[in-house]
Amino acid sequence: MTGLHNRSHPLRDMLDKELQQRTFPALTAPCRLCQFMLTVSPASRSSELSFIQQLARSQGSHFSDADNDINLPLFGGSLRFEKHGEFSSYVFIQHGSAKQLFDDPLDFLPTKDWLDDIPGQIFRVVQLSVITPAQLKMHGNIDTLFNPDNCISSLLAAQKARIWTDFQKHAEGAGRMLLVDHGLSPAALGRLVQQLFDLGNYRKLSLLGWPLSRQALAKLTLLEQQLSDITQRIEHKQSDDERLLNEITTMAAQTEHLIADTSSRLQATAAYYQLTLDRIKSLNETPIEGLLSLQDFSERRLTPAFRTSESVVFRQNALSGRLGRSTELLRTRINLKLEQQNQQLLASMDRRAKLQLNMQQMVEGLSLVAISYYAVQLAEKAIKALGYWLPQLDTQLWQSVSVPVVIVIVAAVLMWVNRQLHRNS
Repeated sequence: MTGLHNRSHPLRDMLDKELQQRTFPALTAPCRLCQFMLTVSPASRSSELSFIQQLARSQGSHFSDADNDINLPLFGGSLRFEKHGEFSSYVFIQHGSAKQLFDDPLDFLPTKDWLDDIPGQIFRVVQLSVITPAQLKMHGNIDTLFNPDNCISSLLAAQKARIWTDFQKHAEGAGRMLLVDHGLSPAALGRLVQQLFDLGNYRKLSLLGWPLSRQALAKLTLLEQQLSDITQRIEHKQSDDERLLNEITTMAAQTEHLIADTSSRLQATAAYYQLTLDRIKSLNETPIEGLLSLQDFSERRLTPAFRTSESVVFRQNALSGRLGRSTELLRTRINLKLEQQNQQLLASMDRRAKLQLNMQQMVEGLSLVAISYYAVQLAEKAIKALGYWLPQLDTQLWQSVSVPVVIVIVAAVLMWVNRQLHRNS
């Protein structure tokens, strides 16, 4: 055994424990349940954990921060707590029959103010009564307990149960579900009850993206109109390109800000919508002719809201792509203008270089004359000095001869120096 333990994967025990969680306790009809669903922020999770741990210790149980659910006996009934990503649920279970199928949901609590110590906001409260076919006859007309305009009734679990609900809050401040058990096993009845609770929770959570989608649609419409106007101005060259680029950049920032504000909620909406469909499929529903079924209700009410959220995601991505293409178009046009300006600048610099070269050649010619003049003057003075020491020397002859000789020598030296400079450069 020690060898097997040493070779275990580090996540083996944790994953085995995860597979055993989310298992609803077995139920038998008749019984009554009330679920309080609360949305909990990450900052409130520590307070929630402390509350559940204290409650578990008072009942002789243990709840760790790695646990996601627990079943506790509580005041003649039982409490099931489940922790999810952004919400938690408290399901109070009372076994046996009652005079009324639906009553004040606070009667399920140990005390009326029991919820005051729990962090989070109440998002959904629903009562579920599970009865037998015999009790159904005793209660008479069940339809009066639900809104006739939205009453839903169908057969579930391969026609071994029947559900009534209307997915709305009633006078007692909670929703209502009535389930008639036609022979389900206790474990199967517990799973069916859990699926019904999950269906209602995920259905309502998926609608959280609908108000946000409506706000986003108004902003998207405005941004799309602005982009259309800018695109028209780009086409007709009615504004400065840099100004248009600044406007598009501002719009792109606004669009990305909008996407950042809505993406997480809209992604959650898509996930909850898919979970809702999965729960409907797992119910194995059989419609009853003339009555609205759970699947029909979801298609009529939930699917349009999801399609709205889906269209927001599509339009946001499309707008972001169009802004990117418009930005690239403007940048390309601005780059072409810069290249043209650079070419003109290079051409102007080339003309200036040629002008400077001509001026340099002119200066070099003038320098030849100046240097030759001074060289001739020096040669004449040198010949005069020699004539003082050599009286027989014909100074005038030598002076006349020195002029062309000096000029040729100076020109040759300047040419040689110029070649050396060009060769080194």
